[in-house]
Amino acid sequence: MSRDIERALTQFFGGRVCLDFGNTLDWRTSEQPQELIPNFEALLGWCERRHTMPFAALSKLRARAAGKPQEAEAVMAATVRLREEIWRLSEALRTGGKISIERVNALTKALPSQPRLIAEGADYVFDLPGRELEEVLWPILWSTTALLTSHDAARIGMCHGEGCGWFFVDESPNRSRLWCSSEVCGNRERARRSYAKRKRAAGGQAM
Repeated sequence: MSRDIERALTQFFGGRVCLDFGNTLDWRTSEQPQELIPNFEALLGWCERRHTMPFAALSKLRARAAGKPQEAEAVMAATVRLREEIWRLSEALRTGGKISIERVNALTKALPSQPRLIAEGADYVFDLPGRELEEVLWPILWSTTALLTSHDAARIGMCHGEGCGWFFVDESPNRSRLWCSSEVCGNRERARRSYAKRKRAAGGQAM
């Protein structure tokens, strides 16, 4: 994660759509968390970068949201609730806590059947029509149920970087992954620890 919002918006370290969505609050466990999707337009931008929907559908939703701001606000409220639920699920999976299946089922009760897949560039996406603003949440919910019903559920980890709080699927052979990204949080944490060690050593010498 990064204090640079534009950079953070392109960092998908979770390994699954639902976890990357959960990571849209940067520095989640710090005293100054940083919101990456403050409004519906930002949410559409995230969906475009993560490629969760066809670009044509996102364009239609962008136009619909412009004419229905209250509807967009309602979807944003649902977006925040879904993200918080993904945090709860991820933390429970990570620590061996209890999962509220009732809450998960309530979230997915109104979901339609998954549509067919279509190829778009090098990716495959659900063939969503872009008629309803709620569609932006459907691929995230489908990803959540796929995660819960797979062996990945036992591999959820959380970044050890101070203040990060980003979740990921730990696919390392011995489940030893520590960072959302070794190059980002890993380097930052190693530098922080090295500085603290030098500072302690300097203090000891001064005494």
